[in-house]
Amino acid sequence: MSLLEKIMKRTATVGVVGLGYVGLPLAVLQARTGYRVVGIDEAAEKVERVNRGDNYISDVDVAELQQVVRAGWLSATQEFGALRECDVVLICVPTPLTRNKEPD
Repeated sequence: MSLLEKIMKRTATVGVVGLGYVGLPLAVLQARTGYRVVGIDEAAEKVERVNRGDNYISDVDVAELQQVVRAGWLSATQEFGALRECDVVLICVPTPLTRNKEPD
């Protein structure tokens, strides 16, 4: 099955690297729309909190987070090897800026 077919049928697995103020809301949104989502973050506390359905971002509705975690649509890990099972990868990590405010 092609990637486009997987996306259209919502059978694609989405990886979200970085579960901060951009990544977590995006992961919840993707899971809520029917994609299986694997969130990846280096911070053990964020991973543990996501897997418990414990919200730490004000833009994320705690009930939605808990619902997608309980339903198995969203899980989190520190293991970057989990990206191997993902069809689509979204990178949501901070971009360092130079003194001139240009991406480094």
